[in-house]
Amino acid sequence: MSSRTTPPKMKAIETVALPQYQVKHYENGLRLIIIDAGVHEVFKLETIFNAGRFYETKKLVSGATLQSFREGAEGYSSEAIAETFDFYGASFYTPTNLDVSTLTLYGLNQHFDALLPLYKTIVTKPTFPEKEFKEYITERKQRLQVDLSKNDVLAYRKVTENIYGDEHPYGYNSNKELYDQLKVSDVIDHYNRNYKTGNCTVIISGKINSKMISQLENEYFPFISIGKSEPFSFKIKPHSEKKQFLEKEKSVQTAIRIGCRLFEKEHPDYCGMYFLNIILGDYFSSRLMMNIREDKGYTYNIYSMLDMMKRDGLFLIATETANEHTQALIKEIEHEFERLKTEPIPNEELEMARNFTLGTLLSALDGPFNSSDIIKELYLDHLDENHFNKLVHTIKTITGDELSILARKYLNLSNMSTLTVGKST
Repeated sequence: MSSRTTPPKMKAIETVALPQYQVKHYENGLRLIIIDAGVHEVFKLETIFNAGRFYETKKLVSGATLQSFREGAEGYSSEAIAETFDFYGASFYTPTNLDVSTLTLYGLNQHFDALLPLYKTIVTKPTFPEKEFKEYITERKQRLQVDLSKNDVLAYRKVTENIYGDEHPYGYNSNKELYDQLKVSDVIDHYNRNYKTGNCTVIISGKINSKMISQLENEYFPFISIGKSEPFSFKIKPHSEKKQFLEKEKSVQTAIRIGCRLFEKEHPDYCGMYFLNIILGDYFSSRLMMNIREDKGYTYNIYSMLDMMKRDGLFLIATETANEHTQALIKEIEHEFERLKTEPIPNEELEMARNFTLGTLLSALDGPFNSSDIIKELYLDHLDENHFNKLVHTIKTITGDELSILARKYLNLSNMSTLTVGKST
């Protein structure tokens, strides 16, 4: 009998691997990824189109198109769509993404036969009703007005605009005028041009059987329009001004966003920067948290992140602090940059970060639905399991010296855009 006072032995994580999956390619350009795993009779069905901002002829139209799918389809009103999904205990989502447009359905396997026809109709025969579209525009403008009152939102919008430029898909921001310019005809045109087989990847995950695959191939795929569209080309035009302060008179806190452009995931430094970012600011025992929150008490939360998109990526630090601590906090960020460049990282800290990162990856692979998110990111970015295996290998083996080299290469405050939004002191 084990003792309740004796904790279990700690074990190093030896293996982190993607689950088995299958990829099928069709003559019309469509791609199907099958992740048959798990023990529960549930499924997640995702239809993903390359139809994001790089495919827009009018700003904001990709998001407006995606959010309009649930408002009506041939033979179904928005109320009928919602009621049908509720009746079968299913969930339908259209998550926001700058690069792709995704329509996601969760359900029980026993209701797959009943749910697939409605899902197919939503994807292939949306009606984009005028009344609901106008309501969407009104709601988005109201939400925008609320968001623009928040310092953290303003700071993020401005820092990404400064890094990519205000005409680039990763840099432009929504505003009332852009919403007012959108019409239902723009949504219909965006749909007709981009929601085609050559732009389409379908992922089904869960406890999947051959009948479900056959139904997809025979009852769903033939109804997706055949063809392919190409993304437009955009130049990155960063703003020359590196430091900006936006005054908000009644603010008791200042929002801080510090960032710079990095690279795409296939860049040779990606895996090393992924781990360096963990050590710097991407978990509770990170350098930024231990110094700026725990030691100095300047903030409740601070984090750094790699925001990786399909065609580029950026490094970002985000926090909020009392107005009077703003400059001192930024100096501490720079101090942590310099420490990573010049001081050896203690082995104990390295091993703790390794174990945390590998554990996080294991959690991200727990179950077929979680696994599908990782596999989806890989394949949409034209990568495969070799890239994931390289990431795991790097986390296990990278040295402190190699991390210092990366810090000297990328962690330079003078090359970053620094946005502060608050009240001057």
